[in-house]
Amino acid sequence: MRPVFLLMTGLVLALPSPARADWMLSAYLGDVWTHPSKARLDQPAQHTSLEFIDLHYRDESSKPRQYYGYRIGWIPDSRRWMAIEAEHVHAKVYAETADIRRVRGIYRGALIDKPQQVSLIVEDLSMSHGLNFVFGNFVIRREFGARHRSGRRATATVRMGAGPTFPHAESTIGGVSRGHYEYGGIGAQIGGNIEFAVWRGLHVLGEYKFTGTEARVSVDRGEAVIPALSHHVVAGAAVRF
Repeated sequence: MRPVFLLMTGLVLALPSPARADWMLSAYLGDVWTHPSKARLDQPAQHTSLEFIDLHYRDESSKPRQYYGYRIGWIPDSRRWMAIEAEHVHAKVYAETADIRRVRGIYRGALIDKPQQVSLIVEDLSMSHGLNFVFGNFVIRREFGARHRSGRRATATVRMGAGPTFPHAESTIGGVSRGHYEYGGIGAQIGGNIEFAVWRGLHVLGEYKFTGTEARVSVDRGEAVIPALSHHVVAGAAVRF
């Protein structure tokens, strides 16, 4: 995970000067649902290039290491309708390899196009230590309600972000297992939340976000591509300082 923390540090250092501004540090837990998609497997040395049509996924968000996220944001006093953030989201994706799905393409030099159990080709394909997103976000804010310290009692936000992904992929293909962190491509998100001030600088929050990426991960003698379009529902706390 060192690349994630190094990049998060760089994003924070790139934020504007904190003079005459608020900072918001947030952390949350949640759950995610990933749309079925057309995953790909390419193993040139094995003469294999396949598509798994309508492959389903599960997330196991509550199991170790569970789903979590955190971010730090800068809110300028002169433009309290906006904020700039750096965010890390640790989601999880497990391919349902026990399912029967349509498989088409070339498998070990032979054409194939038929429904079959995915695990006959790919025993395991997952990102259990995280489909890790690192986002730089632009946030539109709306404060409302009674005044509370430097702002209002409640805040509604809409955020848009993009940045690199660093999945930890685990795969077993033909009895050969692999698992490590790597760069997986670019991800993006859009979402919104509502925050309520509860005591001094402490806030609670509820949030929905939609993320998208086409995660490219290394497997034995090749590469797998997992298009992941996901819905996230999270809850957590934030501190303004």
